Amino acid sequence: MTIEDRIERFRKAYEKALACQWKGGPASIVNHLQRRKKRGHLPPDATESDLIQKGMEVLQSAVSTVYEYIPSGTLYFVVHEEWAVFFDEEGLWDTAFPPDVPERYFASTKGYKLLGKLSELIP
Repeated sequence: MTIEDRIERFRKAYEKALACQWKGGPASIVNHLQRRKKRGHLPPDATESDLIQKGMEVLQSAVSTVYEYIPSGTLYFVVHEEWAVFFDEEGLWDTAFPPDVPERYFASTKGYKLLGKLSELIP
């Protein structure tokens, strides 16, 4: 697959991801919010809206970095600034969190493939 094809796949998924739909539906958001609070990524009084806002800030930041990631044969796109948002080709969010050490987390040796900056990929 060419880089142009990969970028086009990202663009289509990205447009859908802006609708902020989670894999697993509303229950998934509730569970994810509790996990983020437990790990100290969000304050104890954070709401679902706070979690979604964090993700949307990343998805709307021109300086965010975009990766492809294919664990177990499923393609995910990862948009990262301070937080990272993982979503599939259908644009469904799988997770959103702040990686502890992004340089190590997104290493190519772990299967992440850099696509570029969001500003380069979304005209």
